Amino acid sequence: MRFSKYKGLFMIGSVLTIIAFYAITFGVNGGFEHSITFNGGIRISLNMPPGTGKKELETALKKAGFKDYQTRLANFKTNTYDLEFGPRVEEAIEKQIRMERKNQYRGKTPPPGRNVKNDKKNPGKKKAPETPRKADRKKESSLSKTVTGVIETKLLKHLPFISESNIISREAISASYGGKLAKTALISFLAVIAIIGLYLSFRFDLPFAIGASLALLHDIVLTVGFIGLMKVEPSIPVVAAVLTIIGYSINDTIVIFDRIRENMEGRSATALDMTMDLAITQTLSRTVITSVLTLLAVLALLFGGAVSLYDFALVLLFGVGIGTYSSIFIASHFVQYYEMLRLARRRA
Repeated sequence: MRFSKYKGLFMIGSVLTIIAFYAITFGVNGGFEHSITFNGGIRISLNMPPGTGKKELETALKKAGFKDYQTRLANFKTNTYDLEFGPRVEEAIEKQIRMERKNQYRGKTPPPGRNVKNDKKNPGKKKAPETPRKADRKKESSLSKTVTGVIETKLLKHLPFISESNIISREAISASYGGKLAKTALISFLAVIAIIGLYLSFRFDLPFAIGASLALLHDIVLTVGFIGLMKVEPSIPVVAAVLTIIGYSINDTIVIFDRIRENMEGRSATALDMTMDLAITQTLSRTVITSVLTLLAVLALLFGGAVSLYDFALVLLFGVGIGTYSSIFIASHFVQYYEMLRLARRRA
C-alpha cells in the first residue's frame, strides 16, 4: 500500500483533531476537570439505601448549598457513592469553623447544653439527664468541629433516610500533598520520554529517534486532549493509563522501524518512501492483530471491571487506538519529512 502518498493528509488530520479536542476542552468544557487527588479536598464515601442514588445525593447537596462537588458511583453492588469537595469548599468551611471558635472564646456563643448561671449558683448540684433533643444537639455540635463533620451535618439534614452510620469513610487530601503528586506525575512523564529518547538514539539513527519521539509526543498531546474532551477527572489511574499508552505506542513504532532498517540495507536513501511503505505493509497484520486483542482486554475492563477503573480503561481504549494509528501513519512519515529537509539543505 502507498501510505507515503497520503502522509500529508494524515498529518493535517492529526493537527485538526488536536485543535478540535483542545478547542472543545477550553471553549465548551471550561478547561480540564479538577481533581482532589492533585488539587486537594475532601472525599466522603457513603452507602445509599436501595432505590436511591446520584439523583437524591445531588438534590441534597444543592439544598445544603454546596457548589464545588462531584458525585461518583464507587460500587454498584453495595450502592456506595463517593462525594468529592474541592479546596474552595474546604477553605470556606475552615473559615467558618475558625469564626465560630473565635466567637465562642469571646463568650458570644456559649457551649450548647450548658447554663453558666446555674452552674455558679449550684456548684454541687448534679446535672439533670439530657433530653434526647439536647443529646442530639450535643452530638451535632461535636460532629461539626471538623470540615468533614460540617459537610456531613449539612448533608444528613437533607437525607432523612440515612444516618451517620451510612458514612463508611472520610478522607481529607491537603493541597500540598496533591501538589507533590502532580509534581511526581510530571517528573514521571518527563523521565519516561527522556529514557525512551536515549534508547531510540542508541538503537536507531537520529532521524528514526526524532520520528519516534515526535510520534510519542503526538500520542500524549492527543490523549491529554481526549481527557479534557471527555471530562475525565485527572487521577493516579489516569496517569498510569497515559504511561501505559506511551509504552504500547513506542513498542509498535520500534517494530516497524526495525523492519524499515532491515529493508534499507543495500538500498539507496532515495527509495525511502517505497522502503517504508513495504515495512508498514509487512508488519500491518501483526500490528492490527495485537491492537485488536489488546482492545478486547480493555473493553472487558471498561464494561465489566470496577467502577473505579472506568476512567483508566476509557483513556487506555483511546490510547491503544491512537498509538496504533501513529505507529502506522505518523512515525515513519516524520522520518520522511526529516530526510526531505536534510536533502533540501544539501542541495542548497
